[in-house]
Amino acid sequence: MQKLTDQERLRPWMGFVLYGVAMALFCTVCVYMQSNWGIAGLVLTELLLAGLAVLFAVVRKVKISEVFPIKKFSVRDFFGCLLLLIGGYLVSILSVFVMIIIFPDSASEITSLSGFLYDGSMNYIVTVIVVALLPGICEESLYRGAILSSFRSFDKEWICIVLVGLFFSINHLSLLRGPFTFIIGMLFAYVMVKKNNILLTMMMHFGLNFFSATVSYISFSSGNVSTAGITPDMASQSLGAFLVIGFATPLLLVTGFMLINPEGHKWTRYVIAGVIAAVMLLAGVVLTVISSTQAFFSMNGSYEVTGEAFESGYFTVTEEREYSLIVVMTNADGFYHASLQDRDGEIACESDMGDGTIKTYTSTLFLNDGEYEVVIVSDDDTVGQTPQYSIMLK
Repeated sequence: MQKLTDQERLRPWMGFVLYGVAMALFCTVCVYMQSNWGIAGLVLTELLLAGLAVLFAVVRKVKISEVFPIKKFSVRDFFGCLLLLIGGYLVSILSVFVMIIIFPDSASEITSLSGFLYDGSMNYIVTVIVVALLPGICEESLYRGAILSSFRSFDKEWICIVLVGLFFSINHLSLLRGPFTFIIGMLFAYVMVKKNNILLTMMMHFGLNFFSATVSYISFSSGNVSTAGITPDMASQSLGAFLVIGFATPLLLVTGFMLINPEGHKWTRYVIAGVIAAVMLLAGVVLTVISSTQAFFSMNGSYEVTGEAFESGYFTVTEEREYSLIVVMTNADGFYHASLQDRDGEIACESDMGDGTIKTYTSTLFLNDGEYEVVIVSDDDTVGQTPQYSIMLK
């Protein structure tokens, strides 16, 4: 880990003090601004964090160019960061599913956060600026800039990486996203420690938020807010399917680490990653089988989109009671619409599944005895795709 030329001016205890000041301001001034001024308060919050980072460097009389180092990067670095970002994002999604299963009430955070950011008050360009660009610059300036620079005197790099990741996670004040932001925060810190280029972490942060903001904006604009209704059953079903689909995540991460830090790479890490990938695949299959055996009706597979509606085929409900319908689709980029219909074509429940390559829909409803089928339709842009689906009625 590269130290500042005047590292004695920035000691680890100063990083703790700076973080304490940042959290105190966040929990008082920033919460007040966001609660009373909405999006404007959010913008001011980001600017306040960046201003605090710059002020810290100025007061301590250290070189701004070393606290916030920006320089050219190689193609190798770019793809290394990209693989780390993709792998970290996949791991983070798994952590969200697990948190919803363990803490069901935490799913309500999705509703409140999405309602705050995507209530229609901002157009797409403004949304990208507020949700992706500003955090990518301002939050990185504080965490991977000023705070991390205070920890450069640590002999063990991992201490710096873990602390910065932990601080970043706590700052989000979110039970649901706690593991998510901790993982991402450590990956960003790792890149900063190894490459000493804050431009890379700013790009990673921007890319992550840009993807989430774009998917959420399109989803809410189309009226698809089903992600706000995630239940533990739905998370459990999604977790199994996601483990199967994302089992190669450890290999992505190891490759990313190798590209970022080729000197410290050991090929035995691929063996470890392969074992973890195999365990993930096996666990995903087991979870999917268990979920399926607990279901009244379960169906998994794939189909090629031809422009015609996909029909699951009729199944018979013999007991009149309340059921939970769960539909999970992957490799499905574009607009899809799912519905549960009886023999007469009467719709028991339906939902637009919106954009994104991974889609979920759940509904709790009372069904009379009779025959039903799940029908999935999509727009012309999806023709030629081969989405995988998992349908379960419990």
